Amino acid sequence: MKGLIIKDLLFIKSTWKFLIIMFIGSLLISVALGNYLLAICVLPVMLLSSGINTFQTDEFYNTDSYILSFPLSRKKIVLSKYIFTLIVLLVSTYIGLMLYFFIYLIIHPGFNGLNTDMIKQLLMLEFSAVFVNSVFYPVIYKFGCEKSRLVLLSIVMLLLGIVSIASVYINTQNVNLDFEFIVNTIQTYGVYVLGVFVSICLVISYFLSILFYKRKDY
Repeated sequence: MKGLIIKDLLFIKSTWKFLIIMFIGSLLISVALGNYLLAICVLPVMLLSSGINTFQTDEFYNTDSYILSFPLSRKKIVLSKYIFTLIVLLVSTYIGLMLYFFIYLIIHPGFNGLNTDMIKQLLMLEFSAVFVNSVFYPVIYKFGCEKSRLVLLSIVMLLLGIVSIASVYINTQNVNLDFEFIVNTIQTYGVYVLGVFVSICLVISYFLSILFYKRKDY
Protein backbone atom coordinates (compact mmCIF):
# COMPACT_ATOMS: atom_id res chain seq x y z
CA MET A 1 0.00 0.00 0.00
CA LYS A 2 2.92 2.33 0.69
CA GLY A 3 4.08 1.82 -2.88
CA LEU A 4 0.69 2.93 -4.24
CA ILE A 5 0.84 6.14 -2.21
CA ILE A 6 4.39 6.82 -3.44
CA LYS A 7 3.21 6.17 -7.02
CA ASP A 8 0.57 8.87 -6.72
CA LEU A 9 3.00 11.28 -5.04
CA LEU A 10 5.43 10.78 -7.91
CA PHE A 11 2.64 11.81 -10.27
CA ILE A 12 2.52 15.20 -8.51
CA LYS A 13 6.29 15.46 -8.83
CA SER A 14 6.00 14.96 -12.59
CA THR A 15 3.65 17.97 -12.85
CA TRP A 16 5.84 20.44 -10.95
CA LYS A 17 6.52 22.61 -14.02
CA PHE A 18 2.80 23.07 -14.64
CA LEU A 19 2.23 23.91 -10.95
CA ILE A 20 5.00 26.53 -10.97
CA ILE A 21 3.56 28.15 -14.09
CA MET A 22 0.13 28.27 -12.48
CA PHE A 23 1.57 29.85 -9.34
CA ILE A 24 3.56 32.49 -11.26
CA GLY A 25 0.49 33.36 -13.33
CA SER A 26 -1.72 33.66 -10.23
CA LEU A 27 0.93 35.77 -8.48
CA LEU A 28 1.12 38.21 -11.39
CA ILE A 29 -2.67 38.50 -11.48
CA SER A 30 -2.71 39.06 -7.71
CA VAL A 31 -0.11 41.83 -8.00
CA ALA A 32 -2.21 43.51 -10.69
CA LEU A 33 -5.39 43.25 -8.58
CA GLY A 34 -3.71 44.18 -5.32
CA ASN A 35 -5.26 41.13 -3.65
CA TYR A 36 -3.19 37.99 -3.01
CA LEU A 37 -5.93 35.46 -2.24
CA LEU A 38 -5.57 33.91 -5.70
CA ALA A 39 -1.80 33.47 -5.31
CA ILE A 40 -2.27 31.76 -1.95
CA CYS A 41 -5.06 29.40 -3.02
CA VAL A 42 -4.29 28.31 -6.60
CA LEU A 43 -1.34 26.01 -5.86
CA PRO A 44 -2.92 24.18 -2.87
CA VAL A 45 -6.22 23.65 -4.71
CA MET A 46 -4.38 22.42 -7.83
CA LEU A 47 -2.50 19.92 -5.67
CA LEU A 48 -5.74 18.61 -4.20
CA SER A 49 -7.23 18.19 -7.66
CA SER A 50 -4.36 15.85 -8.52
CA GLY A 51 -6.22 13.03 -6.74
CA ILE A 52 -8.69 12.84 -9.63
CA ASN A 53 -5.87 13.13 -12.17
CA THR A 54 -4.15 10.05 -10.73
CA PHE A 55 -7.21 8.00 -11.70
CA GLN A 56 -6.86 9.19 -15.28
CA THR A 57 -3.19 8.21 -15.33
CA ASP A 58 -3.95 4.79 -13.86
CA GLU A 59 -6.69 4.23 -16.42
CA PHE A 60 -4.43 5.31 -19.30
CA TYR A 61 -1.68 2.87 -18.28
CA ASN A 62 -4.19 0.19 -17.20
CA THR A 63 -2.55 0.16 -13.78
CA ASP A 64 -5.32 -1.75 -11.99
CA SER A 65 -4.77 -4.84 -14.11
CA TYR A 66 -1.38 -5.51 -12.54
CA ILE A 67 -1.97 -3.88 -9.13
CA LEU A 68 -4.64 -6.51 -8.50
CA SER A 69 -1.99 -9.18 -9.04
CA PHE A 70 -0.16 -7.89 -5.97
CA PRO A 71 -0.83 -9.40 -2.54
CA LEU A 72 -3.11 -6.48 -1.67
CA SER A 73 -6.81 -6.49 -0.98
CA ARG A 74 -9.04 -4.10 -2.90
CA LYS A 75 -9.86 -2.45 0.40
CA LYS A 76 -6.21 -1.48 0.88
CA ILE A 77 -5.93 -0.26 -2.71
CA VAL A 78 -8.86 2.09 -2.12
CA LEU A 79 -7.49 3.09 1.29
CA SER A 80 -4.19 4.12 -0.31
CA LYS A 81 -6.01 6.63 -2.52
CA TYR A 82 -7.73 8.25 0.48
CA ILE A 83 -4.53 8.33 2.54
CA PHE A 84 -2.85 10.00 -0.44
CA THR A 85 -5.63 12.61 -0.48
CA LEU A 86 -5.19 13.34 3.24
CA ILE A 87 -1.41 13.63 2.80
CA VAL A 88 -1.89 16.09 -0.07
CA LEU A 89 -4.38 18.05 2.08
CA LEU A 90 -1.75 18.48 4.80
CA VAL A 91 0.99 19.34 2.29
CA SER A 92 -1.20 21.82 0.43
CA THR A 93 -2.20 23.53 3.68
CA TYR A 94 1.48 23.85 4.64
CA ILE A 95 2.31 25.27 1.20
CA GLY A 96 -0.60 27.72 1.41
CA LEU A 97 0.61 28.98 4.82
CA MET A 98 4.19 29.30 3.54
CA LEU A 99 2.97 31.31 0.56
CA TYR A 100 0.98 33.56 2.89
CA PHE A 101 4.02 34.35 5.05
CA PHE A 102 6.28 34.64 1.98
CA ILE A 103 4.01 37.29 0.47
CA TYR A 104 3.61 39.00 3.85
CA LEU A 105 7.37 39.22 4.48
CA ILE A 106 8.65 39.88 0.95
CA ILE A 107 5.93 41.96 -0.76
CA HIS A 108 4.48 43.67 2.35
CA PRO A 109 0.93 44.17 1.01
CA GLY A 110 -1.63 46.23 2.90
CA PHE A 111 -4.55 44.77 4.85
CA ASN A 112 -6.79 44.77 1.79
CA GLY A 113 -4.16 42.86 -0.16
CA LEU A 114 -3.45 40.23 2.49
CA ASN A 115 -5.15 39.47 5.79
CA THR A 116 -5.78 36.56 8.13
CA ASP A 117 -9.29 36.00 6.74
CA MET A 118 -7.57 34.67 3.62
CA ILE A 119 -6.24 31.73 5.63
CA LYS A 120 -9.83 30.79 6.52
CA GLN A 121 -10.80 31.15 2.87
CA LEU A 122 -7.84 28.96 1.90
CA LEU A 123 -8.98 26.23 4.28
CA MET A 124 -12.57 26.44 3.03
CA LEU A 125 -11.40 26.13 -0.59
CA GLU A 126 -9.25 23.13 0.35
CA PHE A 127 -12.15 21.44 2.14
CA SER A 128 -14.30 22.14 -0.90
CA ALA A 129 -11.68 20.49 -3.14
CA VAL A 130 -11.61 17.44 -0.84
CA PHE A 131 -15.42 17.33 -1.00
CA VAL A 132 -15.23 17.26 -4.81
CA ASN A 133 -12.75 14.38 -4.53
CA SER A 134 -15.08 12.53 -2.15
CA VAL A 135 -17.86 12.81 -4.74
CA PHE A 136 -15.68 11.83 -7.69
CA TYR A 137 -13.87 8.83 -6.18
CA PRO A 138 -16.85 6.47 -5.76
CA VAL A 139 -18.25 7.47 -9.15
CA ILE A 140 -14.88 6.78 -10.81
CA TYR A 141 -14.62 3.39 -9.08
CA LYS A 142 -18.11 2.60 -10.31
CA PHE A 143 -18.07 3.93 -13.89
CA GLY A 144 -14.44 4.78 -14.73
CA CYS A 145 -13.01 8.22 -15.52
CA GLU A 146 -14.73 8.88 -18.83
CA LYS A 147 -18.25 7.81 -17.82
CA SER A 148 -17.92 9.50 -14.43
CA ARG A 149 -17.69 12.92 -16.10
CA LEU A 150 -20.97 12.31 -17.89
CA VAL A 151 -22.65 11.03 -14.72
CA LEU A 152 -21.54 13.97 -12.59
CA LEU A 153 -22.37 16.48 -15.33
CA SER A 154 -25.86 15.00 -15.49
CA ILE A 155 -26.25 15.35 -11.72
CA VAL A 156 -25.06 18.96 -11.76
CA MET A 157 -27.38 19.89 -14.63
CA LEU A 158 -30.29 18.17 -12.86
CA LEU A 159 -29.63 20.14 -9.66
CA LEU A 160 -29.31 23.39 -11.60
CA GLY A 161 -32.60 22.62 -13.34
CA ILE A 162 -34.37 21.96 -10.04
CA VAL A 163 -33.00 25.20 -8.53
CA SER A 164 -34.00 27.18 -11.62
CA ILE A 165 -37.55 25.82 -11.58
CA ALA A 166 -37.85 26.41 -7.84
CA SER A 167 -36.66 30.02 -8.25
CA VAL A 168 -39.43 30.63 -10.78
CA TYR A 169 -42.31 29.27 -8.70
CA ILE A 170 -41.15 30.35 -5.26
CA ASN A 171 -41.93 33.96 -4.42
CA THR A 172 -38.62 35.23 -3.08
CA GLN A 173 -40.13 38.60 -2.15
CA ASN A 174 -41.85 36.97 0.81
CA VAL A 175 -38.60 35.45 2.03
CA ASN A 176 -36.69 37.70 4.39
CA LEU A 177 -33.03 36.82 4.60
CA ASP A 178 -30.47 38.62 6.74
CA PHE A 179 -27.52 38.35 4.36
CA GLU A 180 -25.19 40.18 6.74
CA PHE A 181 -25.93 37.61 9.45
CA ILE A 182 -25.38 34.74 6.97
CA VAL A 183 -22.02 36.18 5.84
CA ASN A 184 -20.84 36.75 9.42
CA THR A 185 -21.88 33.21 10.40
CA ILE A 186 -19.97 31.72 7.47
CA GLN A 187 -16.88 33.76 8.34
CA THR A 188 -17.04 32.69 11.99
CA TYR A 189 -18.07 29.04 11.79
CA GLY A 190 -17.69 28.19 8.10
CA VAL A 191 -14.33 26.44 8.42
CA TYR A 192 -15.49 24.22 11.30
CA VAL A 193 -18.86 23.34 9.77
CA LEU A 194 -17.33 22.63 6.38
CA GLY A 195 -14.54 20.59 7.98
CA VAL A 196 -17.03 18.34 9.82
CA PHE A 197 -19.24 18.04 6.74
CA VAL A 198 -16.33 17.10 4.48
CA SER A 199 -15.02 14.58 7.04
CA ILE A 200 -18.40 12.81 7.08
CA CYS A 201 -18.59 12.89 3.27
CA LEU A 202 -15.06 11.46 3.02
CA VAL A 203 -15.93 8.53 5.28
CA ILE A 204 -19.10 7.78 3.32
CA SER A 205 -17.15 8.13 0.07
CA TYR A 206 -14.53 5.66 1.31
CA PHE A 207 -17.05 2.91 2.06
CA LEU A 208 -18.87 3.51 -1.22
CA SER A 209 -15.58 3.28 -3.11
CA ILE A 210 -14.78 -0.05 -1.44
CA LEU A 211 -18.24 -1.35 -2.29
CA PHE A 212 -17.99 -0.34 -5.97
CA TYR A 213 -14.36 -1.44 -6.41
CA LYS A 214 -14.99 -4.88 -4.97
CA ARG A 215 -17.74 -5.46 -7.52
CA LYS A 216 -15.69 -4.22 -10.47
CA ASP A 217 -14.20 -6.74 -12.89
CA TYR A 218 -11.01 -6.30 -14.90
